[in-house]
Amino acid sequence: MIVLENFRRQQNTFIVRIFFLLTTITVIAYTEILERLDFVVYDEILHFIDSTNDSNIVIVTIDEKSLSALGSWPWSRGVHAELINRLTSIGNKVVALDLLFSELQSTDAHADLLLAKAIATHGNVILPVAPISNNNSGALYLTAPHPIFRQHAVLGHVDIELDSDGVARRVFLYAGIDAPAWPALALVLADPSTAGHSLQINDNKKGDDRLKHWVRAEETLIPYTGKLNSFRHVSYSDVLFNDAKLADLKGKTVIVGMTAAGMGTRFATPLSADNRQSMTGVEWHANVYVMLQNNHAIHPLPEIWVTILSFLWVAIILTGVCWTKNNFTVPLLAFFMVAGLFLVYQSLKIYHVWIPPSAALLGTLAIYPLWNWRRVNQFIRAFLITQLRSSTALEAIQDGVIITDAHDHVVYINRGAEKILRTEFNQIKGKVLQKILHLYTNHNHRPEDRSVKKLLAPGLECPGVLECGLKTTLNTERTVRITRNQLHDEHKALIGSVIAITDITDTVELTQRIAHHEDYDALTKLPNRTKLMTQFDQLIQVAQITNKTITIFFITLDNFKKINDAMGHQAGDKLLRMVSERLNESVNQDDIVARWGGDEFILLSVYLTDKDIATGMAQKLLEVIRSRFEIDSLEVYVSVSIGISFYPENGLTSDTILERARTAMYRVKRDGGNCFNFYSLESTLMWTRDRLELEKELRAAITNHELQVLFQPIVHAETHHIARMEALVRWPHSARGFLSPSEFIPLAENVGLIDQLGELVLRTSCLASYKLLKLGYSVNVSVNVSPRQLLNKNFLQTILNALHDSGLPPRLLILEITESAIVNDMERVGNILTKIRELDILIALDDFGTGYSSLTLLRELPIDIIKIDKSFVRTLDQNQNDLTIVQAIIGLGINLGLLVVAEGVETARQARILLQHHCYYQQGYYFSRPIPYQALLELINKKR
Repeated sequence: MIVLENFRRQQNTFIVRIFFLLTTITVIAYTEILERLDFVVYDEILHFIDSTNDSNIVIVTIDEKSLSALGSWPWSRGVHAELINRLTSIGNKVVALDLLFSELQSTDAHADLLLAKAIATHGNVILPVAPISNNNSGALYLTAPHPIFRQHAVLGHVDIELDSDGVARRVFLYAGIDAPAWPALALVLADPSTAGHSLQINDNKKGDDRLKHWVRAEETLIPYTGKLNSFRHVSYSDVLFNDAKLADLKGKTVIVGMTAAGMGTRFATPLSADNRQSMTGVEWHANVYVMLQNNHAIHPLPEIWVTILSFLWVAIILTGVCWTKNNFTVPLLAFFMVAGLFLVYQSLKIYHVWIPPSAALLGTLAIYPLWNWRRVNQFIRAFLITQLRSSTALEAIQDGVIITDAHDHVVYINRGAEKILRTEFNQIKGKVLQKILHLYTNHNHRPEDRSVKKLLAPGLECPGVLECGLKTTLNTERTVRITRNQLHDEHKALIGSVIAITDITDTVELTQRIAHHEDYDALTKLPNRTKLMTQFDQLIQVAQITNKTITIFFITLDNFKKINDAMGHQAGDKLLRMVSERLNESVNQDDIVARWGGDEFILLSVYLTDKDIATGMAQKLLEVIRSRFEIDSLEVYVSVSIGISFYPENGLTSDTILERARTAMYRVKRDGGNCFNFYSLESTLMWTRDRLELEKELRAAITNHELQVLFQPIVHAETHHIARMEALVRWPHSARGFLSPSEFIPLAENVGLIDQLGELVLRTSCLASYKLLKLGYSVNVSVNVSPRQLLNKNFLQTILNALHDSGLPPRLLILEITESAIVNDMERVGNILTKIRELDILIALDDFGTGYSSLTLLRELPIDIIKIDKSFVRTLDQNQNDLTIVQAIIGLGINLGLLVVAEGVETARQARILLQHHCYYQQGYYFSRPIPYQALLELINKKR
């Protein structure tokens, strides 16, 4: 009886264990507790399934080669417009740009219009949209291309879902805010019928108070092509400049995106373990496109079906074992494990269906101890405690992981945590968590302080996540994302916690660097040249009202090249950063220190009102920079050359004053450096060996026709056709670089070369205008005339010869003169201009409004055109005084029957204001920079 009772008790216990096992497997399968293990199995099986590549797709990469050819990122929108136009020229049917043009380009609005036009002309350009969360308000909004770009574009979302282990395995074909309205970018590329042209986009990024969610639909797993970089890559610059490379793209599907190191988004994929590198976003889109094109999408089985199949699998094995009454041996266990994996493999390969097997496999494993529970019970009990800690660390192996006991003492950290904290496990083992994690918030709001304390407090009730700063044991600071989860045993008693640390310092710094790239120098963090010019013009506006003096220091390092040659460019960069820091520390709080370029710096000050005070500041700067620098444990000594100029004493425009400060600096350099000098007229007339060498080179350049004549269009702003063009000479010097007229015209005047130079420009300009006339384009050409040219007794004959030899009608020639060419001998100049005007040649008065006798010149001389100086145009949309002056000049010209041209138009707003006040002819970077003749012809053809 006792034996029978024991047998029944064992039977009842066995049935309870079976019930518990099946229940547990059901719960595990439905709740996806073993999701990480399923990921590992999926990744391994994927290696055995061939997924062919598609030779029809080409990735146009923004790589290091393109950055070297086109300059640092971001590029002008005009570059992207040119790429799209070239693809249009070969009949490209569709192109996807993994680039988000959410804002207009503040420095070049014309480039934005070119890009919008290129998109409209192509007709099938796909642009991305993406969800963005406002960290302050918690609102969710959609970041999309600016309306001028998206109105003719096709839109697709680029939301990429990362699994819990940080690996991108899946894609949601549709997603959106509160409803899955947007197709994925690759889906639009593969199936244009899914395009979301008409979907409404809220451009208010502040969001509203209504709670919003990012909703996804149609989840599929991606069968990657087998290895990274398996698609054909073509460099962005090759597409722009290599016609053969462009021709190879005919008939191809093109995706454009970033692959350069440190740029763009990269993801870990199942291929990363083999290739040891992340996948770029553009290649990820290519994989999704190939999957959709070949109908190889892998569909994950819904949780309920996974649960049912896992339950049935374990139940069938249990039934078979009970029915045969055989011992559940290790070989039999291995057979069922392999059989289960084989069925999963076949389902994935043949039917493209993924069945997560971890729950079923765990159930299969559990059958063994179920039959042999007495032998393994003790072993499992000891094993579970150790395995719990080890498996938890493995789950977060890509980040830093810290494991504590129930009292928050550190019991384990992985290598990632050692690297982030800059310490070793044996140095912090057993210490309290709060003493090794020195966290701080980036803001001083109390709720965030409480969040840090709450996260580090023992007995955390629910998982906590926080982005904050971390100070390492070496006192370096990092930006991290901290995730903390508590560990409990089978009785729900707290046994410790797991802290995962993700270092996001590089991501945060890259975001800040891109945000400040347009206005600040990446190396020294000082304002760059563009930002400086804006600040300088603002100071001039204030100085015009307050009558203050602005002092300009042009500072350059002496013999900086020796540092780079002796110690390398990294040492040179360190020195530039140290110099910028010392300059900042030496000036007043409101002074402006900027990096002009290379080893040149600019200091603007409104506190140094006279030369004596400016001298004291210059001497202070010399002494500060002469002090010892320590770079890589070496003592380095450098000096500087400083040129000083004043507003308004040395000029009325920022360009003029800076150029004169630079002239004074060069005089110091020629004299040996390590000193300062004030600008004076004599400093521009210094004869030096370098000046003699430059004169010789200029003579050779004129003789050998090495000077380049560019043309800047003068546009009728109402009709947008090119009515006139101004000829501008440049000197592409082989050693000194691209020299502007201000760097060699004064020399040409001083050494008697201006007549030869002027005749060369005049003949080239007349010939260019005649070529356009023969092509059916009547475009007046405007040529600048220097005072020396105008007063030359042979100047009139030079004009006649140029017109005769080129065939250009005199009515198409305009001669531009400045007040300085007239005021010294107005009677003689008046006679010359009258004779020129009798030839039917037009006369234009340049830089009108900046001199003192402009109205007298209009009364006494045969002037046809007045050109408003760019110093008034540049700030007319910001400064009411400048706008009033411009209105007065336009009204004066209209009343006198003169044609008015505005120079220096750089924005659409400036062009619109001028047009509203009846200034129809405009010139400036908004319409075009000075360009060669061939480029001008192409621009005229395009506008026609």
